[in-house]
Amino acid sequence: WQGLDPKTKELAAQVKEGRSSAGSNRTGQYIVTANGDMVYVYKTDPDGKEQGEPLACFRSPASVKSVTCRGTRVVVGCSDGQVLFLEAPLLSAGSGESTT
Repeated sequence: WQGLDPKTKELAAQVKEGRSSAGSNRTGQYIVTANGDMVYVYKTDPDGKEQGEPLACFRSPASVKSVTCRGTRVVVGCSDGQVLFLEAPLLSAGSGESTT
């Protein structure tokens, strides 16, 4: 986790300890969801519901246990204990704050 900013380290600790969302997380006008070993990024409508096809997707090396995001950073906790750090620049159009 060297070189990570304090906020990303905090998100990673939440994921590692199981204190993050198990299914999805919203940042600005986007929602990040997980299903099996896949992580998806969708644009949302004003009510926060995903719209259309995913704008981005990532494959995890193991089944996704939890996902959380802040700004352009997505942290994924895997069922085998791995923690992934993803950078999703398209999320920069969001507010930068995450909600669950």
